[in-house]
Amino acid sequence: MSKIAIVGAGPAGCSAGYHLARSGHDVTLIDKQAFPRDKVCGDGVSIESIQAISMMGIYPHDIKKLALEYAPIHHFFLGVSNQIGHSEQTNLEAYCIPRVVFDQLLYERAMDAGCHFLTQTVHKNDWHRQGLDDAFDTIIDARGVYAGEVNAIAIRAYWTLKQQDLPESVLNEAQIHFDRSLGVNGYGWIFPVSTQHDLIKLNVGVGVWLDEYQKLNINVIQLFKQFIQNNQTAQQMLSKVVSQQPPKVFPLATAKKGNKVTDGRILKIGDAANLTDPLTGEGIANAVLSGFHVAQAINMSRTADQVAENWQYLYESHFEADLRAGLRIKALRKFSFMNYLLIWLMKQNPRVAQQVSHAVAGVVPYNEVLASLKY
Repeated sequence: MSKIAIVGAGPAGCSAGYHLARSGHDVTLIDKQAFPRDKVCGDGVSIESIQAISMMGIYPHDIKKLALEYAPIHHFFLGVSNQIGHSEQTNLEAYCIPRVVFDQLLYERAMDAGCHFLTQTVHKNDWHRQGLDDAFDTIIDARGVYAGEVNAIAIRAYWTLKQQDLPESVLNEAQIHFDRSLGVNGYGWIFPVSTQHDLIKLNVGVGVWLDEYQKLNINVIQLFKQFIQNNQTAQQMLSKVVSQQPPKVFPLATAKKGNKVTDGRILKIGDAANLTDPLTGEGIANAVLSGFHVAQAINMSRTADQVAENWQYLYESHFEADLRAGLRIKALRKFSFMNYLLIWLMKQNPRVAQQVSHAVAGVVPYNEVLASLKY
């Protein structure tokens, strides 16, 4: 079996480490920080993500037993700020979980599978100088967004409110509000992330694409504040806030066309491979799944060249079609009426509402959504 270095111990790295260690490989997980460690994020864990981590032996009852903070999600709300909105119930359960909690669960599962852990900072294209080329047969780049191509930014803040001051629906609903003040494809979100106690924690944030943000000519934190001030739902919640943390900015590496997920012997997965959803910014599902598939590529190959070739093939087979469909939908949204029309259709047609909501939840591929809108 091979000696494998996985640089980055987030969801992608831990998934790859788990499956490779379980296959008998000698796996070293390398991260610049010791665990537990936080990551600034929207904290959404889609239904597809829940399915993906089940391949690591983590099931919903494990989350409820082991996670100190979480919120089960049964409804997905899509709206245009202050104009129109629709909430759709899903029978399958998603979650919102603070990343400091979620990543720890995956890290512990990878360690239990037999991975070794090393705290070390590895800079981009610095494999040889740090001796990784000579020490390992295969290197997997799972360093996250900074190793990928950043093309979007997001801002997140945590708000704490009393449970008695919130409608019951807020406790199990993930809300996404399209807002033209954030650019053509920009949106705000309101997610519950801890609902087990009298004080409820919400993750409130906005996401914008860099090409659109550059035209807005406004400070990114001011952009977040502007959304909060203009969105009636956010304003109502802000008036009830007991405490709030300052907003934090984080980059995103969403999908791009013609994506190459190998660089010689280096195999890129997760955000390092630009696998984040181009519409919602959700990156956990594809990160975890890319870890599983890169392990398959290694296990089915006899040479380093075959590993790289097989990983590129598996990426194209399992990810590219859906990501391209997401990019096509994103392109359609350049027309100002599209978001309004989409939500109007959801309110009129239960089948469309279910397809779109399930696509946001990661159950239905974007290709099927495009097909459903034709009929």
